[in-house]
Amino acid sequence: MSALLTPMGQSPDETSHIARADSLLHGNILLIHKTVEEPGAEAPIKVVGTKINAGLSAVAWGNYTQIYGHAVSAANNLSALHQVQWQHQRVFINIPNTAAYFPLAYIPGAVGLGIGKAIGLSPFNAVTLGRLATALAYVLIGAAALALANFGRPVLLAILLFPISLFLGGTFDQDGILIALSCLACAGLTRETEFGRAVAFASFVVVLLAKPPYLPMLAIFALPLARPGFWRRAGTVIVASLPVIVWAVIVILFVSVPVIKPSYHPGILFTGPAGTMFSQTDATANLHIMLADKARFITLPLHTLHIFGFGLLQEVIGKLGYKNLCFPDWFYECWWSAGVLALVSLLFTRRSIMSPIPMALLNNIAVLGLFVITAWLVILSFYFSWTQVGQDFIEGLQGRYVLLLLPFLPLAIPALGAWLPEAVPMFPIFLLGLLDIGYVPLKLAQFYYVH
Repeated sequence: MSALLTPMGQSPDETSHIARADSLLHGNILLIHKTVEEPGAEAPIKVVGTKINAGLSAVAWGNYTQIYGHAVSAANNLSALHQVQWQHQRVFINIPNTAAYFPLAYIPGAVGLGIGKAIGLSPFNAVTLGRLATALAYVLIGAAALALANFGRPVLLAILLFPISLFLGGTFDQDGILIALSCLACAGLTRETEFGRAVAFASFVVVLLAKPPYLPMLAIFALPLARPGFWRRAGTVIVASLPVIVWAVIVILFVSVPVIKPSYHPGILFTGPAGTMFSQTDATANLHIMLADKARFITLPLHTLHIFGFGLLQEVIGKLGYKNLCFPDWFYECWWSAGVLALVSLLFTRRSIMSPIPMALLNNIAVLGLFVITAWLVILSFYFSWTQVGQDFIEGLQGRYVLLLLPFLPLAIPALGAWLPEAVPMFPIFLLGLLDIGYVPLKLAQFYYVH
């Protein structure tokens, strides 16, 4: 339903994601660099983006009215979007935040968009078809994950049914597809067969090509530690990491550009000349700040989590739109309770291979360590890519980013028994999923259309 109810331009960075999907139709993987004059900047600024049809651009940006401090899609706004037609000219869109993503996860949306244009649909209806194609891919990948999983289904089902997951899965935002692929990767690992591992590898490499900072989590494929074949599995992990590393190097050298910001004074950690002004992010300056006191590699992430932790926990469940459509506290508490129950139930549900407790704990600790290291690296990456120079906290974090890691938590929990049916922890999750079907679309309709 989010594919139909979310106004154009009201999913996080969906304009940029639509541009990436459209560029894929034109065979563009690496995007265009340009130099532009920015008001307040001392020198021309590099931008990176792509050219898309002017009609598609008009629809992708959306048309809405500001009422009570947020965007509302009134009848005249919808009418204006429906009247937009394909144009003969293409316009440049600056999309530094999505330019670095390898575009495999955009394929479903691109296919829907391309079919819509080929059969003569308007830009608005072609984008809607692309959203529906993405939603179908999300459902199919999620269903495959649940069918393949040997254990941990309650956790995977919860992640797939979180409102934010369903919301993203119905838009061009690639994070919805990536969340489903992470669930499929975990499901393949729980199967503990060559076929399961192959599916898991393929799924997670697609995730990593879009999100290289999550690369340490790939080491989970070398586990278990105390079984024959560890070095063979470790070698496979190294080989699988190579395309991710190569793509990351290409992005750093040829794609990434600083994010443009309104002119600002640096934060309190900046020790450079007084009066210095910046108009974009500066990874080198922030790296020098971190190296000046290496404890900041630990303290800055912890300080950031201390400031924003509760809000990030709510975002894991869902703050929709541009984090301005929130749910009541009871809704978040129900989902948190169901998620904790799903994790605890793993202690007592059957698995195909019940390892001795000492061996299982060793691998559980390894998985948990990889989880923490990867999350830490992802948090740090935002200090260099998104945070203004000299800030004493990290900007740009969103709770949904942890959803690419949460599917692997079942592998960090040992099995102490096998007496609890999976249906028990799945039941409350199923009920909350049914609530989502009616309640989340109602919230979307009230927020964007009732005024």
